[in-house]
Amino acid sequence: MKLNRYWNVWIIAVVMLWIPGPAAGEDTPGQPGTRLDAGVQVQDYTWAEYGEKGRVLEETGNLFGVFCAYESRKSRIGWRMGGNFFFGQVDYDGQTWTDIPVKTDVLYVGSKLSADLVPGMRLASGVWVMAFAGLGGEFWLRDLDDTKTPDNEAVNGAREWWGSVYGRMGIGAEYKITEDVMVFSEAGLKVPVYTRNEAEFFLDNSPSVKLEPEMDVSGFGALGCRWKQWGARVTWDSLRFDPSDVVSAGNYSLYQPESKADVYSVEVFWSFWSKGF
Repeated sequence: MKLNRYWNVWIIAVVMLWIPGPAAGEDTPGQPGTRLDAGVQVQDYTWAEYGEKGRVLEETGNLFGVFCAYESRKSRIGWRMGGNFFFGQVDYDGQTWTDIPVKTDVLYVGSKLSADLVPGMRLASGVWVMAFAGLGGEFWLRDLDDTKTPDNEAVNGAREWWGSVYGRMGIGAEYKITEDVMVFSEAGLKVPVYTRNEAEFFLDNSPSVKLEPEMDVSGFGALGCRWKQWGARVTWDSLRFDPSDVVSAGNYSLYQPESKADVYSVEVFWSFWSKGF
């Protein structure tokens, strides 16, 4: 396991959250409260990999998911945690190892988890502002179907089990336009901790291989609104990976190339809450 060069950034952010904030008063939330959001999402998903000559493959399509998130807001420092489950099939447009173009389908099944400390305060204008820092992780199966080249030559698919753990940090705000309508937004960064890809390429004399592409700093953000207990938001999420080291596997030398994922989602959810929001 490599010690990621960004670990100290995340630690500093977590320590900063414990610096005493404003005393309870007009700029605090008022009463402690809790909220549980549960909903569904549709994702516009893109995965791309790059070699020395540029992009070598791209996967695009829609994934579908369900999610829930729980938040507890105290007078000065609250906390939240959440997770989702997603699945779907996207289109693969790439090439073989000998640069022959191929197309196939890719199955994705996975989940995302996060937990944050969330200090915040209410400004005189009524805007609630917050910072957050914590840990997150994403874990997914990427399963490429067998296919054929334009010359009808069979090409084996591949199966990859990915896991990536990272620190999270960012800022956000929310504002009640009326008693029943609220708008909110947030933006943040994922600070890499550890990533692993266990890949099976179904090649003769080549066992499954364990790769460790190093994650780079990646961004995410959300913008949404609530009406009474209904809510909707649009989100952007990303993952960035540098190439892994080359690993010997039987007769082959394998590595994970530079990779990028971008996910744009539309989410609809129902909120359960008590006082304090």
